Amino acid sequence: MAFFLSLCALSFLANYVLSAKMLHDEIRKNGADLIIVFDTVRDGEPSKKNLLQHELPSLYGCDVLVLNDARAGVARVGKTVFPILEYNMESCSFLSALGLEDVATVLLYNPSRSPLQAGPCTVTIADFDFSLNASPLPEGHLLGRLYPSGVILAPEGTFSSGQEVPVENCRYIIRVHEMTAARIRGIEEVLNNMVRYDGSMTMVQTHVGLLDRLEVLMGNQTECRTGFSLGIAVIVGILLTALASMEFRQNEYVYTLMKSFGVRPVLLIMAFIVENAFLIGVSFAGAVWAFMKTQRIVLGEFFKLGNSVLTYADIRQDLWLLGISLAGCVLLSSIPVAFSACRPIGKVLK
Repeated sequence: MAFFLSLCALSFLANYVLSAKMLHDEIRKNGADLIIVFDTVRDGEPSKKNLLQHELPSLYGCDVLVLNDARAGVARVGKTVFPILEYNMESCSFLSALGLEDVATVLLYNPSRSPLQAGPCTVTIADFDFSLNASPLPEGHLLGRLYPSGVILAPEGTFSSGQEVPVENCRYIIRVHEMTAARIRGIEEVLNNMVRYDGSMTMVQTHVGLLDRLEVLMGNQTECRTGFSLGIAVIVGILLTALASMEFRQNEYVYTLMKSFGVRPVLLIMAFIVENAFLIGVSFAGAVWAFMKTQRIVLGEFFKLGNSVLTYADIRQDLWLLGISLAGCVLLSSIPVAFSACRPIGKVLK
């Protein structure tokens, strides 16, 4: 019975855990872990580049990509228009998946939205033709989230070298390591305070509202999972208590004789606890093993969650909660046995 109940509990808990994990990953995939800062720096105004690119990552655990709008504006390939952005070399590690070390200036295109092929191509910039290397955007890359059709990346100064720029349009793409509403709100407050202090033309875009709603949902789900685990444990505890009481009553005369021969009541109680702990432990371990082996069928066929599976790390918290609850039930189920074991010998043998 403990095996069956534990297996059912793990199946339902895994459904909640995997659904939450898929939702979390989908939200991250759509850019909820990004903070986009659009900053217009006029001639003579201080730049925020040093503060955002060097100090912010050490304080808040994030990566910062700095991109400037090129003076050349946009480029055309046929009827498709690509924005031109300039990056500084410190951002190469942030863009390591793009291979900028080999080809510094590259046209990145979305294969599903553009007929371009990987390799050399001709682009038109301000009525002049240039030959650039075209490369598909890696699936799920952050630039693909921000520029769905594609973008041209070039080292800083490629299209504006030697020109005076009265107004510089910068954008900072901040990716947090830990996608939580508190972390993103902290960075947002720093940026907004900076804007209020210097009166600059800066716009900050975040998804903190979405993350707030996600965390409320996750909190409610955690409470439901906790209640479900405790409910299963209560059922197991009631069964254990009933079985232990019945067994002790059936063998009460024998146990009383053992007490009369010098066996202490605490040893009888401990025997019940050890026996039940062993049975529940084996049942619980078997249920965990069976679930991990059959989860693809259970989650895919019954809960329609595709081919996604969970690791022990994903359900560690639920395993601990369910295991501790069952262990508590073993101890609670021994209370009636303790009362019976402590009855005076004379009352039982008379």
